[in-house]
Amino acid sequence: IEHASRFLAGDADADHDADHHGEEHHSEFGVHVTYDDIYYSLLFLTAIYVSGQIAAHILRMPSLVGEIAAGIILGPPLAGIVPIPQAFVLLGEIGLLLLVIEAGIDIDLGTLKLIGARGVIIAFLGSIFPIGIGVMLALALGIDMKGAIATGASFGPTSLGIALNILRSGGILNTPVGQLIISAAVIDDMIALVVLSQLRALTGEVTVASVLIPVMSALGFLLIGGFMAIYVLPPIISKYILSRFPSEVHDKLELLIMFSMLLLLMPATFYAKASFLMGAFVAGLTFCSS
Repeated sequence: IEHASRFLAGDADADHDADHHGEEHHSEFGVHVTYDDIYYSLLFLTAIYVSGQIAAHILRMPSLVGEIAAGIILGPPLAGIVPIPQAFVLLGEIGLLLLVIEAGIDIDLGTLKLIGARGVIIAFLGSIFPIGIGVMLALALGIDMKGAIATGASFGPTSLGIALNILRSGGILNTPVGQLIISAAVIDDMIALVVLSQLRALTGEVTVASVLIPVMSALGFLLIGGFMAIYVLPPIISKYILSRFPSEVHDKLELLIMFSMLLLLMPATFYAKASFLMGAFVAGLTFCSS
């Protein structure tokens, strides 16, 4: 009862003592932050916005360039004024997840059919060439093979979040070129993740399962999951779920279904040794024709 009373009262005695002495108040319950944390967080967010506007309107560059520059200058690498950087990283990862969902939703099936094999070829070459160059440079510098593969794999992925931001700001996301870039980015990210998974397998006991599972998992979620997201799930959702409700609530139902799929596909892809971003992409792809 005493603990419940203190919780409901917000630890009034401690607050009173802290206010009386002019100090920050802390309670047994909840998470508390300092004034400096709040102030510097707002300062950091303001600097990000202003830097993005300067990059976009003065330097004629994507706003993302200015935002990245602000993050580097004010973040842990240099000034280090960002409080609790892990919290901002977490928010960034959630933002990336939402961007990947949006990438799946924004896929234009008609344009994608026109792209055809070109997207696969560009994605394959866009991964293999950087990975190969990274491996050769690392070997030339005297790094062992595992280190060389890790170096090459770090050159392979295309940042889907950055690509989406730039394509959207340029107004070419839904053009054939934009769709080609997004499709290639998804595929070459998968290739780079497969390479990284093989590197992880080589650091431990090498077994057939440790080598094949990441490869088969990534391909399975991309091909089978993509096929189901485009051709199987949309008519099922429309016929058996949306048809039972008035059209006014269809958008809310689709959003609920999409995030339910996300919560299922993220752990499925992660524990299957694929990327959880693949699960987010498939969840969004299910509603690309909605």
